[in-house]
Amino acid sequence: MDESLRTSGIENVGKIYWGTHIAQLYDSVEDFFNIAVSYITSGLKSNELCLWVYSQNTSFDEIIKFLEVHMDDADSYVKCGQLMLIPYTEIYIEDDTFNEVRANSRWKHYVEMALKEGYEGLRAVADTYWLEKSYYRTFERYEKNIQNTIPEMNFIVLCLYDVRRTDTLQIAEIIKNHSYVIIKNEHNFEVVRNVELQIKDRQLMQAHEHDQLKNEFMANVSHELRTPLNVILGTVQLLELRKTEEDTKEHKYIKILKQNCYRLVRLINNIIDITKIDADFYELKKQDCDIVNLVEEITVSVAEYALSKNITVDYDADTDKKVINCDPDQIERIVLNLLSNAIKFTPAGGKISIFMHDKAEKIELIVKDNGIGIPKDKQQRIFKRFEQVDKSLARHEGSGIGLSLVKALVEKHGGIIKLNSDEGKGSEFIVELPCNVQNIESYQCIDSTFKNSPEKINIEFSDIY
Repeated sequence: MDESLRTSGIENVGKIYWGTHIAQLYDSVEDFFNIAVSYITSGLKSNELCLWVYSQNTSFDEIIKFLEVHMDDADSYVKCGQLMLIPYTEIYIEDDTFNEVRANSRWKHYVEMALKEGYEGLRAVADTYWLEKSYYRTFERYEKNIQNTIPEMNFIVLCLYDVRRTDTLQIAEIIKNHSYVIIKNEHNFEVVRNVELQIKDRQLMQAHEHDQLKNEFMANVSHELRTPLNVILGTVQLLELRKTEEDTKEHKYIKILKQNCYRLVRLINNIIDITKIDADFYELKKQDCDIVNLVEEITVSVAEYALSKNITVDYDADTDKKVINCDPDQIERIVLNLLSNAIKFTPAGGKISIFMHDKAEKIELIVKDNGIGIPKDKQQRIFKRFEQVDKSLARHEGSGIGLSLVKALVEKHGGIIKLNSDEGKGSEFIVELPCNVQNIESYQCIDSTFKNSPEKINIEFSDIY
C-alpha cells in the first residue's frame, strides 16, 4: 500500500492516509453534497479513481449538477472514466438482498482497477440511504470487516448516513467503526475523531513502513553479496580448469566449494525475487510458448542428474502441444524447484513422474514422487515463508523460501498450486495454469531457454547431497 498522505478536501479533517474510513451523518441531501463534492473534487485533482455510489435519495443527473457548481469540467471526468457514478444495487444488493461478500469483492475489484489504470488509488462515496433495518445487523458486521480490510489498500471511503433513519445505538456503532464522523451542529459541520481507530491506522502504517524498510534492506544486502560471491565462483571455476587427473583431493574440495557457491547463488536469487514480489515490483516476461515442449525439455535435462542418484524420472502428456502465455524462464524455475524437492526426498531406487493434462482453458502440471511424503499436520505450512517440515540438522531442506517462491510465481501467472501427500508414500504437487494466449499463430517456440540449463540445474539442486 502507498504510504503517502492524501488531501481529504474536508475541512477539519485535512490530510489522511490511505485506508481511512469516514462517515457523515446528514439530515438533508444538500448537507452531504456540501461535503461529498469537495471530497470527490479533491480526489479527481489528486489522480485518484473516484466512485460515487448513489441511493434512492439522489440521481446521476443531480450529482453531475452539484459537481458542476464546483467544477467546470465535471462531465469530462465522467466521460474519461475517472469519475464513476453507479447505483447502490451494483455494490450492495443482489437478488433483493444485501450481500456483504459481493460488496467486499466489488470494492477490491475497483481498487485493483484504479491501480491497473494508473491512478493513485480509489476514493469512494457510499450512500447508505438504501439500508433497511432488516439488513442492519449484517451491515454492521460488514462495516467492521471493511474497517479491518481497507487499511491494506489504496482506498478512502466516505459513508453517508441519513440521521433521520438512524437510531442512537446505530449512531454509536457508526462512530465506533469509522476514523472520522462528520455531524452538523446548527449551521456548522463538526468532526468527531475516533482516536482509537486513528492510532490503529497509524500503527498499521508504521508496520507497513517497517516491512518496506526490511524488504529494501534484504534486497540491498542480497545485491551486495552477489559481487563477492561472483568473484569466489569465478575463482573456483578457474581452479577447476587447472586441475589435473592426479589431484583427487583437490577435485573433492573444488566440488564442495562450487556446490556451496551455487547454494548461496540460489539463496540470494530467491531472497531478491521474493522481496520484489512482496513489494509488487516483480514483472514476468511473458510470451506465447508451447508449455508441453517446455516442460518435456526441462524433464529430459533433469533425468540424467536423477539417474546419478539412482532415481528414475518419467514424463507423460495427454497432448502433444499447448500454447500458453507465460514467462518460460519462471516456468522452468517452478518445474526445477518441484523436481529438486522430489529428488531431495525420494530415496535411491525411487521414481518421479511428471504428467501434463490439457484441460481446455487450463493446463495441469503434476510432479509426483514415491518418497518420504509430508505429514498431514505439516501440509498447511509447506508453502509458507521460511517453513521447513523437519527443522533437524540431519535434513538439508534449504532456507524454506523455495516453495513459497514457487507458489508466488504460479499465482503471478494467474494459476494455483496444490499438494497431495501421504507420509511414507510420497507427494504430488499439482500446478494449474490458465491457457491465455496473445497470438497463437505467431508464438515463439522456446529452444534457446535450455542452453544454460546445466548451470540452472546445479543452482536449483545445490542443496541435494
